[in-house]
Amino acid sequence: MKQVKLFLTVALPVCFAITNSCSQTTAPGNLSVHGVFTASTPCDDVSKALLKIPAGTNCELMKWNLTLYQDSKSLAPSIYKLICKYGLPKQGTRDFMEGAETIELKGKLTINKGINENTQAVVYTLNAENSPVSLSFLQPDQNLLHLLDANKRLMIGNGAWSYTLNRIDPVPLSSAKFSMQTTSAPPIATDSLIVGVFDGRTPCNPALRELNGISATSCQIIKCRLTLYQDIKTHEPKTFQLQTIYVGKGDTRYTSTGKWKMSKGTKTDPEAIVYQLERDLGKPQTLEFIKADDNILFLLDKDRNFMVGNDYSSYTLNRVKK
Repeated sequence: MKQVKLFLTVALPVCFAITNSCSQTTAPGNLSVHGVFTASTPCDDVSKALLKIPAGTNCELMKWNLTLYQDSKSLAPSIYKLICKYGLPKQGTRDFMEGAETIELKGKLTINKGINENTQAVVYTLNAENSPVSLSFLQPDQNLLHLLDANKRLMIGNGAWSYTLNRIDPVPLSSAKFSMQTTSAPPIATDSLIVGVFDGRTPCNPALRELNGISATSCQIIKCRLTLYQDIKTHEPKTFQLQTIYVGKGDTRYTSTGKWKMSKGTKTDPEAIVYQLERDLGKPQTLEFIKADDNILFLLDKDRNFMVGNDYSSYTLNRVKK
């Protein structure tokens, strides 16, 4: 029997000093471009508060374009430039309705350590010039940033968009060992039959298409919902259900089911906590996820590297809010 394996761990990012020039961006003075990151994210009360957008603003979608600069010689973090457009999404497109507004910020970039779930996690902090806006991001790896709230907790997206920013020109991963650390050992203690329900929309990735024999033609985006179940008395892992809809290929909802169990180890950390999903007999295909915290899952590729999305969708699943 072939297995579907989901690897869920708390991810510690790697160092900043990775040379990567973006030919589309010119760096000022003695600086070079560390990376350009883009995303489409929800526009909710928390994100509006972070960006000092008036609470009553009618806003559902934000589009981010973030450029990070480093010293050309020392590779030390230096400054940033952020363009963030927000408003109401225009149905049938990936753009905005009329009336969308734009925020442009620049300022100092610093790197620190520590979030609630991981004291060693690398955090990028952006402090704006001539503005009270201060933003922080977790760095899962060199190619991803995930927005943190004011209490340094990972922002939870919705079924449409996550708060993950994706590098537009992904760099090869270094061989540096991640140190995985979490304060909550899965499965999450709960008296419910359901451990968690996670939603997200991803690009039309081959692995997710092959899960149900879907061709790339006309596939625009993939809607995913993962539900994990446990024994209600012992809290031991029991079964899972993965549902996918391939937008552009019709409204069919495909369902994969099976059993899941806990184990340990990724190629970067033998102590990482692993959730292993075994699909029902006769159902091939392997999928892997890393757990950022109790609410956020990142999809991995076949080599167990983080998947990098685009300016509209990511490979992040978000716990469904009750």
